[in-house]
Amino acid sequence: MKKIALLLMILTVSLSYGQKKKKKVKPVKTVSAALAKSGDASVVFNKKKDLYLVVVKDSMLLTKNRAGFIPANVKITPVKIKTNTFYCVTWNETQKTDTNVKKEVAAVTENQIWNPSTKTLLVGNTHKAVDVTETEFLDRLKTASQTVYKKRNEGFEFKLLDNGDFTLSNKAVSTKYSYNEKSLKYEPVRK
Repeated sequence: MKKIALLLMILTVSLSYGQKKKKKVKPVKTVSAALAKSGDASVVFNKKKDLYLVVVKDSMLLTKNRAGFIPANVKITPVKIKTNTFYCVTWNETQKTDTNVKKEVAAVTENQIWNPSTKTLLVGNTHKAVDVTETEFLDRLKTASQTVYKKRNEGFEFKLLDNGDFTLSNKAVSTKYSYNEKSLKYEPVRK
């Protein structure tokens, strides 16, 4: 009986220590007052590392702080539609996930169009392009393997047009949106 109890205890301990966990991505600290600036508008981090759009003295929350969030290529584009001026804020970020069998590198592009007079988000879009490198085992004993490369797209691709309209497209569909001054929001253009 003692041998069975000892065997079960050793088996339990070996299984709990034998499992490997995902590696966590360590955030790199950026020290910058303004990440992007265009006229009266600028994109900044606050003390809590939240990302804000600041127009004159008004501020609008773009995104909250999250682990590993490091925006790159931050751009502000003023969008003028008749008497209204909106701001299109775009940034990129890279997300990495590593395990023993699979590695994913995701290029995330975030686009947001803000109305600073009402402090409202008119459009928010996230597009993710993921490159996957996966080790695929050819037998159940895992003695032979091959490396498989895949590419996956999630969400819609955003393209801002010169007249203030934008298109959202993916592999199958492309939709054009135009600003409607009566409803004060972007609506799809009907053909």
